[in-house]
Amino acid sequence: MTVDVLVHVADGQLLDGLDYGARIGDRLSAAGFKTARCDLTVPSASTPAARAHLFTGGETPVHSPQPWMRAALRTARRLIASGRPVVGVCLGSQLLAEALREDSIMETTGIEVGLTPVTRPGRPEVSQVVPSFHYQAISFELAAVPGVRIEWGNAHTAVQAFSYGDSVFACQYHPELSAADVHALIDLHADVIERWNGDVAAAHRSVDEHRDALAPDLFERTVVSRLTG
Repeated sequence: MTVDVLVHVADGQLLDGLDYGARIGDRLSAAGFKTARCDLTVPSASTPAARAHLFTGGETPVHSPQPWMRAALRTARRLIASGRPVVGVCLGSQLLAEALREDSIMETTGIEVGLTPVTRPGRPEVSQVVPSFHYQAISFELAAVPGVRIEWGNAHTAVQAFSYGDSVFACQYHPELSAADVHALIDLHADVIERWNGDVAAAHRSVDEHRDALAPDLFERTVVSRLTG
């Protein structure tokens, strides 16, 4: 049986009791997609056939030598070459960037977490607010790869989102999350935020400041539209 979207779920917990694929799966189901999940941390010789693919966020860095991460990169390269729609969210975006250009992932000077304004490159008047939680970033040198277009960025992270050709889209942010989810994420990961030079109180303030600007259709515009072509 062919499913609409195969969700490739990485490791870690995004919200209390929920992995990085939970909210994405809920949103895809609400949009009418027939979905299946595969666990990236347990590479399998066979996965369900799918019309489109989505790589979730996760905890393990792309440069990890763990065998499952090396296998995930091989899977990303194969799916990019297939021409099927492929979307990457947070760690998933870094997987796709690394698959397109080695050594594209770098550490930042500090975590980006909360609700964050991003803009179109060269068009600062075009902006939106997105839920953020990442402490690694994609190098702007990815733009040198033929077919890559940088879609969104800001002062903290030059590549907030990019596309490749007509079938690949990737975003560093989490379009599946609500403002309430981001508050819960901040509380759950307070130790990670502080370890990466972040300010928990400031992260909560960013949610309160920008929550009215968080578009309710961000997931539909960011993910659903890309998976349906």
